Amino acid sequence: MRVKAFPLVLVVLLGILSPLEVIASQVTGTVEAVDTSARPPTFVLKTTIAGGKDLIVGCRLDDQTLISVRGRAAKLEQFRAGSRAHLIYLRAEDGLVCRNISKK
Repeated sequence: MRVKAFPLVLVVLLGILSPLEVIASQVTGTVEAVDTSARPPTFVLKTTIAGGKDLIVGCRLDDQTLISVRGRAAKLEQFRAGSRAHLIYLRAEDGLVCRNISKK
């Protein structure tokens, strides 16, 4: 039985040439910093991971970032250092991008 190699090569090349997967991560922790004067604005959150180590996530906001407090639209200025928050962020080629910032 003969198998044509062309379709297999095409599938492999398409897999290699496809854009990188975008992976969303999420973390809940304490707000470390909010910089609304930076361009783009930035948000930094600190949490404790397995083994008691601190994980600090800093990301930039863009026009697709959703910000909410108790399920309602909010402004970044409503988040202060020391408050609890939940962050969903994406890994981009040029750093981390905030997708959703919320608190209850």
